[in-house]
Amino acid sequence: MDAEVKNIPTAAEIVDRARKIAPILAERATATEENRSMLPKNLDLIRDAGLFRIMQARRYGGFELGLPAMAEATAEIALGSASDAWIVGLCGNQNRFIGMYPAEAQDEVYAACGDNPITCLVTGPTTTADPVDGGFRLTGKWPYVSGVDQCNWLLLSAFDGGAEADGARTSLTFLVPRTDVADVIDDWHVMGLRGTGSKTVVLDDVFVPLHRALNLWNYDTDPPPGGDVNPGAMFQGVPRIMIFTTMLAAPALGIAAAAVDAYRERLESRASALMSGKQSEAAPSQIVLGRAMERSAMASDILLGAARDFDDRAEAGEKFTAEDRISHRLRMAEVLRLCTEVVTDVFMDAGTGAMFDRNPLQRMFRDMYAIRSHVVIDPNNAAENRGRLSLGIDPRPPFV
Repeated sequence: MDAEVKNIPTAAEIVDRARKIAPILAERATATEENRSMLPKNLDLIRDAGLFRIMQARRYGGFELGLPAMAEATAEIALGSASDAWIVGLCGNQNRFIGMYPAEAQDEVYAACGDNPITCLVTGPTTTADPVDGGFRLTGKWPYVSGVDQCNWLLLSAFDGGAEADGARTSLTFLVPRTDVADVIDDWHVMGLRGTGSKTVVLDDVFVPLHRALNLWNYDTDPPPGGDVNPGAMFQGVPRIMIFTTMLAAPALGIAAAAVDAYRERLESRASALMSGKQSEAAPSQIVLGRAMERSAMASDILLGAARDFDDRAEAGEKFTAEDRISHRLRMAEVLRLCTEVVTDVFMDAGTGAMFDRNPLQRMFRDMYAIRSHVVIDPNNAAENRGRLSLGIDPRPPFV
């Protein structure tokens, strides 16, 4: 199968598409939260703009624009809706994963959904796959499946029942069509990122052929099977953790920038009988605003700079060391720390009115802390491993 795109947008063009969509998503942000999943009309906007195809293999209709474009487009979407940005960033990256599988699996995916796959991923194994003739049988539950309502394929990990136990490294990630899902448990009732629909998926004795089972741990340095038909740098063996942590952190850039804008607007309009004038005239609030603006810009510089460095090195065919992977993860954790400080500071200084559901600052506060809770970008573990490595002590798995 060959559906290669002839008119591929530039990175600047794809980011501009995301920028134009963001205000529309902002107008619908409350409805997205109430729906607890991406709205169908938002999905249409995002898919039509090609945002799920940014890192998808060109051979199958993708753009292969790389990590900086994916991260920046995701951050732009988050200016309007963090929940929608979460789905854009994760599913956009996960569409890249399809290109790592053998050509037989890739052909199967694109024959079923054309050049518009939307792929969900859960890499934490929750069950064991039973080896059978020609493949595996898969039964179990997988929580936190962001975008399951929109997806047409899923990537679900399970322990390899035919391998000796060795922690997560004996896990396989199975490419499963959405039609094989037995049930979706509607359990996504949460504080933040309410509109991501990150529900629990149930499979019941699903057969997955061998060509749709892959041990992703093996391909952080060596080319995966799909690299035979996809020659781009992103399919030739690059560390997943560096890409994944970037996409976890990218929505935070948009949330922080949106929070700064919302806070500035509030300062310019807020006044009461208990104030000597508008809040914009108060030096403490001016300090909060100035610091928030620069911290937001610093976070953007760190994330996008790291993404560009990653892309340049991948394109040059350089190999990434354990120190590279650990350092990158810590930088993404620091991006989250900076963005969380921005949102917390402006929310706390915005006054009681910011606590109402109708105030977007309240949603941004909740969304930021939901992202901050993700285990993969825990700053303490990332910093510990950076320190261990510098002392000649092996880092603690699994996110190395």
